[in-house]
Amino acid sequence: MDTTIKIKDKTRTKLENFKIYSKETYNDVIERLMRAAQDDDLDPQTIKNLRKSLDDMEKGKTYSLEQVEKELDL
Repeated sequence: MDTTIKIKDKTRTKLENFKIYSKETYNDVIERLMRAAQDDDLDPQTIKNLRKSLDDMEKGKTYSLEQVEKELDL
């Protein structure tokens, strides 16, 4: 069963900043934060890094294996 909850605009903005990708739901964010609070798996910096990585991927800022091997002289 789904339930509507009321949150302050400031809280909503904070939740928005915890999204890893733009279409992630607030429910997903809250569940991930609850898991992190229990497991200490993801700190805010890790979330920020993951968000940046996903943003780069969406923008096509990726390298093929061949490009990485060439850059590293492998």
